[in-house]
Amino acid sequence: MKEKKTIIGIVGGIGSGKDTVADYISEKLKIPAFQISQPLKDLASEKGIEPNRENLIKLGSEVFRDRGPSFFVETLVKKVPDNLLIISGTRIPSVVEYMRDNYNLMLLAVTADPQIRFERSVLRDKLGEATKFAQFIEREKRENSAPNAQRLFECIELADYYVENNDSLEVLHNKVDEFLKDKSLI
Repeated sequence: MKEKKTIIGIVGGIGSGKDTVADYISEKLKIPAFQISQPLKDLASEKGIEPNRENLIKLGSEVFRDRGPSFFVETLVKKVPDNLLIISGTRIPSVVEYMRDNYNLMLLAVTADPQIRFERSVLRDKLGEATKFAQFIEREKRENSAPNAQRLFECIELADYYVENNDSLEVLHNKVDEFLKDKSLI
């Protein structure tokens, strides 16, 4: 019987630092890191759909409904011959459960104060995120409720390990190193 691959799953809100953590672990362990949305962005490109936040959420809900929770994960896992990889940005609880049922999943939630996350999102000006704090909070709540398949807050609750990212990069790296030690990865 073939050994199950291990996925380090990283979840967190916009501006929490989840991709920073994914990049740090990827570099430290010399393993590939993917954003769960990459297959969706590729699909949007194939269909000629502008990959803005609203379109990706709508398309993601359709793909999830039509292809199920395995589509995103399997598309990424097939790219990696090794047994360890990182998938960040999962926002659908059944995708987390799919990974848990079919792989060795280590789920890390990266959290940060909403005001800090908002300030980070403004600085990076990515995918048309909100320009006012109240709009940022409202958009996050709306994006993570019906009819969308995403449920970010539920995914965060499913995490095995939590890292708060309200401080410096050095503090964040130290916290991530503790997670890696706890999981016997370093």
